[in-house]
Amino acid sequence: MPYEIEKPVAILADTKELVMLLKDKDREAFSTLYDKYSAALFGFIGRIVRSNHVAEELLQDVFVKIWRNIDSYEPARGALFTWMVRIARNTCIDHLRSRQYKTEVQTFVIPEFLESFSLMFSETHSTENKDLHTLSQKLDEKYRRIIDMIYFMGYSQKEVAKELDIPLGTVKTRSRAALIQLREMIQKKPD
Repeated sequence: MPYEIEKPVAILADTKELVMLLKDKDREAFSTLYDKYSAALFGFIGRIVRSNHVAEELLQDVFVKIWRNIDSYEPARGALFTWMVRIARNTCIDHLRSRQYKTEVQTFVIPEFLESFSLMFSETHSTENKDLHTLSQKLDEKYRRIIDMIYFMGYSQKEVAKELDIPLGTVKTRSRAALIQLREMIQKKPD
């Protein structure tokens, strides 16, 4: 068997190459992915579940799902980090809706809040991700708050309507308008 030169995965800057290696089930690429994104995903998850212990467990679940489902990632549909956040969000929502969580909430005091996701996100991640976060901050407050509650805190649209005391139709309209604005900002952004 001929000797193959290994690529230095730890210094990969190109997300496309990283994704290709992940789809080939390259363990070093997965390690690089974990090193690059685990802190932001932990902050995101922690902000939703508000428990370091639970966030650590869910972070492991999220990375297992990423490993198993990387073949379903399509770059044309969005950034890798956005895809991973969606997996994290769904995992958190599943946890919050579980019977185990409802039992824990009844028997334990909720631990102190983690640092805000936006601070952790801006300190620990790439320029591309900082830019996406910056873009979302440019939304009007009424849109930004709904997006934060739905996508970062795990609220359903119905729960947002109740929490903000506005009609469900207004929540749906504003969340759609916010997503359209974000898409337009991303498309206008120079490469």
